[in-house]
Amino acid sequence: MTVVTTDSVWAATLLHMGLREVHAAQTRELILDAAFSLFLERGYDKTTMEEIAATADIGTTTLYRYYPSKDLLVVGPLELNGQMANELRSRPDDELLDTALGHALRVLLFTPRAGVERLSQIQRVLEATPSLKARLFEQYVNERVLLEQAVAERLGRAPDDLYCKAAARMTTMVLELVSEVRPMRVMGDDLASLPHIMKNMETIMQLLDANPPPFPRI
Repeated sequence: MTVVTTDSVWAATLLHMGLREVHAAQTRELILDAAFSLFLERGYDKTTMEEIAATADIGTTTLYRYYPSKDLLVVGPLELNGQMANELRSRPDDELLDTALGHALRVLLFTPRAGVERLSQIQRVLEATPSLKARLFEQYVNERVLLEQAVAERLGRAPDDLYCKAAARMTTMVLELVSEVRPMRVMGDDLASLPHIMKNMETIMQLLDANPPPFPRI
């Protein structure tokens, strides 16, 4: 799966925060700096939350307040928080569903995330920790399920409606195909890659629209 990040967007976001939010953001970065220094040196599985708190020079209570579980230190900065579903719900009621889903995809790509250096650290930890890859996949599936629910709400159908599930899965499939066409780091690229990603996405959509895959029959 492909998502896009930029350090400049993150910096601009900080400028619009209040002092409390800035302090919280700084504390999170302090914790992440400590966590990834230990993950990369000792390994994710061998690092404890207590060691992370000690390295960050904070109490364990503070650490758990910001990151209730160790896996969130790795997958949390990726900001998979239902952006596609939220965007779909915000689109005009009279907008065609396929257009609204396209906007949902764009929002997922444009959501500001951790900086490029942090993403590189996340990638290295993910590659060395199979259990975290499974956790990340769970988050990705949850994004798709949230999108399914949003499609169902938009169409006034039941949450488990097959059409709504298929529409959401087709949307996320486009994202997966983009990653295969233009291999990138699992969780992101810098902003300069965004035009290429968007172009590949448009090309894939046009190809699928012009030559739809056959529906399997038994």
